[in-house]
Amino acid sequence: MKVSKEVRRKGYLLFKKGKVEKVLETDKRIHFKVRGETDVHSVIFDKEKRKFSCDCPWFSLKERTCSHIYAVKLKEKIKD
Repeated sequence: MKVSKEVRRKGYLLFKKGKVEKVLETDKRIHFKVRGETDVHSVIFDKEKRKFSCDCPWFSLKERTCSHIYAVKLKEKIKD
């Protein structure tokens, strides 16, 4: 799925500012915290399904890659 320029820009800035932190990794998932503009968001990468999820409103409403997920992808070099 294509990611908008605005989402990529915001995600890149989060990544460059060091706002992504890996919190926990298990056999099935990797958990991250991403400090956004106003809140800290939880991003989870499901290794088996090769899918991301985020608790931010953008992802909840659109079910598309948000800036938090994009920042995690940049940091961890994960392709879904």
